[in-house]
Order: sequence, then structure tokens, then C-alpha cells
Amino acid sequence: MKIKHSALPLIMAAMIASSCNNATKTPSHDDMLNAIDSIEASINVEFPETIDTAISNGLINKYVQFADAYPNDSLTPSFLLQAARWAYATNNVDDMVKYYDRIIDNYEGYEKLDECMYEKGINLDNAGRKEEARKAYQEFIDEYPEHFLTEDIKKAIKLLDMSDEQLNEFLNQQTK
Repeated sequence: MKIKHSALPLIMAAMIASSCNNATKTPSHDDMLNAIDSIEASINVEFPETIDTAISNGLINKYVQFADAYPNDSLTPSFLLQAARWAYATNNVDDMVKYYDRIIDNYEGYEKLDECMYEKGINLDNAGRKEEARKAYQEFIDEYPEHFLTEDIKKAIKLLDMSDEQLNEFLNQQTK
């Protein structure tokens, strides 16, 4: 990830100061939001060109720290969603699942709950965790039987059962 050299010391200082404050007390709501904003401002949060593991892990930690301190805040499920996406982007599938599950289990009114459930299944599938993907897909179908993505997810489940050879044949037929 390309970060301006002048921004990196500020980011690291904010992360260190924030972690030092954790030893004595939980940072204030505003301090936590400012720390998150500071890190997000230094990177392209949505589509990074490359990923700096230390900075992305610091951002994930800030999102989760906020969620732990303020579980009822309206921003919490969105921060957990961002944590899940960053965890997946840094190949930490176990943490990704943990953050998606935390949203699914605790924020049933969250407006992006369907998106969370869908992404969880797709990302597990992409990570090669087929049985977990199958379960996540089925949970989506059970929860959203009339959703516009449900038919696509049913097709994705069928693809899970195909061998590599069958999958290649299927994909070749789709491109004709």
C-alpha cells in the first residue's frame, strides 16, 4: 500500500498512543472514532492497491476495540463488517468468519445483514472451505428465501459439489 511518508509516523503514533491508553482505561468514543478516521484517511479503505499488514491489522484492531467498547453503537456492525473484509483481504479467514458471525448473531436489524451473510459464504468458498461455505450459503437461503441472490447462491451450492474437471467443463459451457 502506498502511504505518504509523512503520514506514516502520524498513524503509528496514533496507534501507539491509543494502545498505551488501553492499559489504563478504555479510550473515549470520540478518541476511538478519531483513531479509526486517522488510519482510514491514510489508506484507500475500499480498494487498496497493496495491503500493509501492520496498518491493516491496526485498523482491524481499532474496529474490534470500538465494537467491544460500544456494542450498542449504531456504527458497531459497520465497523465489524469492515474488520471482516480486511481480515479476508489479509488472508485471515478465521477472524473474518468470527467478525461476520458476530454481526449475524448480534445485529439482526442491521441493514447489511444479507450482505454479511452472502460475503461470508462467498469468501469461505473462495478460501476453499467448501463445507463451511455450504453451511453459510444455506443459512442465507433459509433467512432470505425471496432475496434476489438466492437463486445464484443455490447455483453456487451445486458448484461446490463439482470436481475440478466438472467445474472447468461447466465454465467452458457458460462462455460459449
